[in-house]
Amino acid sequence: MKLRSVLKIATYLFAILPFFSSSNSSNCTYAGSINLGQAANFVVLGLENGTVIINSATSITGDVGYSDGVVSNTNQKVDSFVGTAYVHSGATFNHTMATYDPSGGIQTGPGVVDDLLDQANADALAASAAAAALGPPTHVLGELGDNDNVVVNSVGTMNIVSLTSLDYKEDVFEISGGPNDFFFINVSGNFEMDNSQIVLSGVAPSHVLWNFPNASTIDINKEGNVFRGTILAPVGSVEYHNPATFEGAIIAKDIDLHSDFNITHVGFVPEPSSLVLVIFGVATSLGLRQRCIRS
Repeated sequence: MKLRSVLKIATYLFAILPFFSSSNSSNCTYAGSINLGQAANFVVLGLENGTVIINSATSITGDVGYSDGVVSNTNQKVDSFVGTAYVHSGATFNHTMATYDPSGGIQTGPGVVDDLLDQANADALAASAAAAALGPPTHVLGELGDNDNVVVNSVGTMNIVSLTSLDYKEDVFEISGGPNDFFFINVSGNFEMDNSQIVLSGVAPSHVLWNFPNASTIDINKEGNVFRGTILAPVGSVEYHNPATFEGAIIAKDIDLHSDFNITHVGFVPEPSSLVLVIFGVATSLGLRQRCIRS
């Protein structure tokens, strides 16, 4: 389909969109409205008034952010750091120069760096609140423990997973879908992975958001772990250690990374390609608006 035809269809759909609205409809949040903004640019982002520890990493690929009020007195023993460290003027930051040497250097506030980190914080908090407001869930998993291996199959472009807690030991959490499918996993409690795997079948790590809206404890340990997706925990704590596989990002209030950990940045991207979004986004808006009205 030619671009001109696509734009004509999109213009028509947007023109008729108001006729599908209702004064009695409730507020309805959907996938396209959730965006991590500036926060998506970081592989590790310590949020305001939290703590960050980086103590022994095999590799960090991506940018690391230390927000206003963050206390980070240990940053050392990183074998490979391909990225930039951004430090807010209001953060307490100490590092060992010989062993903490990001390829892009260490950029400090005030000015542009402070503005970047302040915006990243605002974006992270807004995205977490929006993800928590999604509903109703398409998948309800409850509490998952040892041997509770699951496969979450896509039911469409937008998948909302409700998870109470997870405590895995050598288990598998599989997410299966297509390249344009998105998964918002809202976890209300604690989360622990021990030699376990997040397996993505047909789904990109950039389409998976693990949202922890409460003061959860997230512990990812042992070298056999494979984690994929973005952890978003504005009031939670994350501990990740050992030379496991991590493709995604960690955005949290308190972060403790140690013992030869590895992490590679894959930011959460909520939109498919622009041409698909033009048509699908409007159609989804219409469908979700009607679902919200009926509920």
